[in-house]
Amino acid sequence: MAFRFIIVFALLSKALLAQVDLFDYQPIDLKPNLAGSFGELRNHHFHSGVDLRTKGKVGQPVRSVQEGYLKRLVVKQGGFGMALYISHPSGHTSVYAHLDRFQKSFHDLLLKQSFKTKSNLIDLYFKKDDYRINAGDTIGWSGNSGSSSGPHLHFEWRDSKTQEPLNPVDYGLEIGSDIVNPNIIAIHTKAGQRVNSIWTDTLIIADWQDIGVEILEQQIPKGPKLGIKSMSAWIEDINEPNRQEDPDFSWEMERFSFSDTRGSDGHMQHDIHSKLGIRTYRIAPVSQPAKIWKNSYSFPENGIYELTIMIETMSGQKTVSKGPVLKNSSNSLWEIISKTSSPLDWTSPNGEIEARNLKISWSENSFMEPMKPKIVYTTASKKPKWICSPDLPVTKSLNYFWTPPLDYPKTLRHKTVLIGRDPRGISKVVGRPTEDGKILFKMKLWGETYVSSDNSPPKIYFIGKKIFQNQEAFCFKLYDELLDIKNYRVKLNNSWQWAYFDAKNKNLLIPINSKIKIFNFEIFAEDEALNNITFRQLIQL
Repeated sequence: MAFRFIIVFALLSKALLAQVDLFDYQPIDLKPNLAGSFGELRNHHFHSGVDLRTKGKVGQPVRSVQEGYLKRLVVKQGGFGMALYISHPSGHTSVYAHLDRFQKSFHDLLLKQSFKTKSNLIDLYFKKDDYRINAGDTIGWSGNSGSSSGPHLHFEWRDSKTQEPLNPVDYGLEIGSDIVNPNIIAIHTKAGQRVNSIWTDTLIIADWQDIGVEILEQQIPKGPKLGIKSMSAWIEDINEPNRQEDPDFSWEMERFSFSDTRGSDGHMQHDIHSKLGIRTYRIAPVSQPAKIWKNSYSFPENGIYELTIMIETMSGQKTVSKGPVLKNSSNSLWEIISKTSSPLDWTSPNGEIEARNLKISWSENSFMEPMKPKIVYTTASKKPKWICSPDLPVTKSLNYFWTPPLDYPKTLRHKTVLIGRDPRGISKVVGRPTEDGKILFKMKLWGETYVSSDNSPPKIYFIGKKIFQNQEAFCFKLYDELLDIKNYRVKLNNSWQWAYFDAKNKNLLIPINSKIKIFNFEIFAEDEALNNITFRQLIQL
């Protein structure tokens, strides 16, 4: 083991030397405190940046980390909310998301485009010489916009050519002191075995992908749970351990592509997550793995081995887990169905399945693992539903064809909704009628589904004043019973008025113009099924 850790230390030292400091300023002038780390496992995606805490408040000045120019300005009701993208001479793009507001000249750009297009959803791109930015310039203020779950700054560092997110810690982002050692809580197998980090009872598996590692990484005691930077696994003869220099499997969270961020679902043991609600890291890749895995793999055959696992945190802390493993592939789905022990040699086939009046079809490479698909229609719950099994991560949208009953109202065919759920999230999709009388839904989910409909318009009512973007604003509650709000428009005294819809809190916020005493509002709102409402309210100050 000593020889191995000399090698590991050399590799880590080389990695540390490869890090560069490209930041002239940190994005916020606070002692670094993380709420989320780069690449950590989220439902259906890897986290693409680093979340910096802002003491639970909005309004912390946000600074450009390098000189450059404004590349993109975005305002959305979900996702990143209000976000700025700055292009830098180093060949990188910095992203600042969930902002409360932009600096004045950028906010003026927002208002100008909003009035021009009569739209509150803004996505503007700029040329190199349009809006120059100096290192350290205040570009906005931190907030809680979009799908943020609390006040913080989401910061990203991207490769400008590919737009792939990079680990910003490798380029100069300070993350502060890490005073808590990482903890490998347990090792889990697909069959349900659970052992401590150092174990003597032999784990029994059919495939190397059956093993996952439960980890607790925190920066401070009782702080947020964070992700790790890398993992390596050595699989050696039980009688001659500690002789192997290179790991059999390893991955490092340096960069990834948004096109394969769904690989996060296969990166963790989805079956353990379904049963126990915890996210574990697999020691070996499945089919179509995210490109964080190293290119050289070894899939040792049946036998008894000593398994050694080493993890590294974003701050460079390391810990090790080890114990015996027996691999017996007699019940391996990889070998029974895919006829291979290596998932990298396998392409998931196309297929279809149906039950009652629902047919599901899929193309090649829609799944990350082999399976024997099953579908059951049940009326046991309040809403009849279809249950697809086994629980598997999906990489592409599946086609759901529903045949409505003969008495199904024609007026609902464009307002029919398929609602799907798997252990990693919920999806709602409005269907499209086909020429043969069916309704087609495209959904990137394999789990429980049921059919509903929505022909009711959104609801709107006035609730009072709130502080928004450091000033008073009128606040209207805006929501739909089933679907998301797709579009909204506000007129004030018969003129277009910019407004922001805080979707997660269902608040429509309209800044108050102190020069006006009588406010005659006309608010239009529309959901994903194109149900709409026009609401009018007169307010006098």
